[in-house]
Amino acid sequence: MEVDSMLSKKVMVFVVIIVLAITTSAFGDEVRGSATVGYKWSLNDKVKNEALEKAKLDAWGKYTSKFPRARMSIYQTRLKSQFLNNLDQFMSYQIEGERNDKKNDRYSVAIRAKINDVAVDDLFTRNSAAGSANDSQLSDFGSLFIARVQVQQKNYKKRVVDVTRSESSSVVEQTTGISNAGDVDAVNTKDMTVKESGGSVTQKRAETVYEVSEDYNTSLADVVSERLEDAGYSPLEYEDLTDCGAPFLEDVYEEFRSNAKMGSRMVKSIRNAAIDCGWSYFGMGEVTLSGHRVDPATGLKAVDANVSYKVWRIEDGRSRRVASVRNKTFTAMHTNEVAAEQEAVIKAADYALKTVIAKLQAKEVR
Repeated sequence: MEVDSMLSKKVMVFVVIIVLAITTSAFGDEVRGSATVGYKWSLNDKVKNEALEKAKLDAWGKYTSKFPRARMSIYQTRLKSQFLNNLDQFMSYQIEGERNDKKNDRYSVAIRAKINDVAVDDLFTRNSAAGSANDSQLSDFGSLFIARVQVQQKNYKKRVVDVTRSESSSVVEQTTGISNAGDVDAVNTKDMTVKESGGSVTQKRAETVYEVSEDYNTSLADVVSERLEDAGYSPLEYEDLTDCGAPFLEDVYEEFRSNAKMGSRMVKSIRNAAIDCGWSYFGMGEVTLSGHRVDPATGLKAVDANVSYKVWRIEDGRSRRVASVRNKTFTAMHTNEVAAEQEAVIKAADYALKTVIAKLQAKEVR
């Protein structure tokens, strides 16, 4: 009996943990909201509910203010009323504080809200061209997303050249006068020196060495696949492009190790391969990790991730750029440097994919 009881407790605990994990994973961003409402005579439930609804709207407004421009455009023009009329489907909340100001007949409430990112993304997707397509109409979308880590940077001192020019001259002044003894000539000599200085300063650009991280490339691929599938696209693997003449990944990695960005010839060869393979969309970008340091305020390991990403639409044998993200930097901090890098990579990739997908949805393309 005791054994059965112990097993039951273990099962119950296990189930609770799973439910909590699922619930927590569905809700992402956390925002706070507050509101104050006036009342007459006395505080009642109607006043409290009015203040609570306003606090929820305040929290929601703070969340939507962080939308990328393209997603904000869709939200304002097509979906705002759907979200506001069903706000409880997209957030959960907890009251953090209440205050009843009896002197001024005002009631205030503050809440902490958690946004259901999955539900939010789903509504955007269902109202996009890609999201409304059936399985046979899904657009394929291939991507090459590479992560690299700055491992060395060689800086050069400034080269300073000073130029000085000097000129000297003498001025002779002669004075003639008459004294009791006769004529007197006096000669005064003045020396003047003029100096001019100038010069130039030159500095050689720092040499930076990068290392391509295949582990982080896997993380990037996972983010891309998840975001594309959620948006109603059919993800494709870059390796398939090599059959159509695209360079192998090893060659692409070598290009990124040696240069600040991929050369135009390689970019063109990859795009042409996507055209030859008949892909509908092709995305290409990179995440560069740099600025490794210790945060002086927290003592945590900090790292910056700079992301850029471009998307081309392929149609009638030609590629046309339809969306892009340029040089957006994210910072992550952790007790472990590798964990900080991983978090920064995922932050940057998630932002890039959300942004370009929102732009595609705004243009109603699939």
